[in-house]
Amino acid sequence: RNANQKERPTRKPNPLAFFSGPTFAAEIVKNNPTLAVVASQTLYHAVHVQKILSNETNFRLYVSQDIVSVQLGGALKNPLAVGAGLLTGCGYGINTLSAYVTRATAELRRLCVALGGAPDTINGLSGVGDLMLTCFSEQSRNQRCGVRLAKGETIEEILKDGMTVEGVPTAAVAVLYADACGLDMPLFRAVAGVIEGKLNTEEALKNLFERPAGLEMRRV
Repeated sequence: RNANQKERPTRKPNPLAFFSGPTFAAEIVKNNPTLAVVASQTLYHAVHVQKILSNETNFRLYVSQDIVSVQLGGALKNPLAVGAGLLTGCGYGINTLSAYVTRATAELRRLCVALGGAPDTINGLSGVGDLMLTCFSEQSRNQRCGVRLAKGETIEEILKDGMTVEGVPTAAVAVLYADACGLDMPLFRAVAGVIEGKLNTEEALKNLFERPAGLEMRRV
């Protein structure tokens, strides 16, 4: 501390907890059975939130200390859901969507691990759980955005309706993270390319299928 710095009263750190999972608000208010995860660096605080919000009838919270993957899973699933909407808007069926979500999960896992998260977290509610919700459901704004893009609307036309589409700005962030970590991330890059108007869906799909085929699973 230099002489010009004034003494400041010390404060206890404000504990943070991060909530994520496959949870559409419209279904929660209908009391549909719902599961999610709450993460905090200190397990005590995660359990505290768990006890406050969970009930024994329709809302169950699990706890985690992996705040990195829980946050990233909740944010980065959004551009991947735009990609799912692109495929749906092109008329592709469940074969294509299931394959897409599987490979998207692998990319999400690799990126989270590179940024300090745990791979098992992405196998859970805040990873593949939330990803399936947003990719397969028309309730998802990100999925609907992708459908509209595939049908020829521009991002500007879609956003002027006032709809919040988190995956639009987050797609570029995902690519920045991938670049910083030296990761390929072809699905994230393809979605970002379509959102930015550099590719159409068919061009993006062609580029993906022209990639060399390799091992399905690899260590992260």
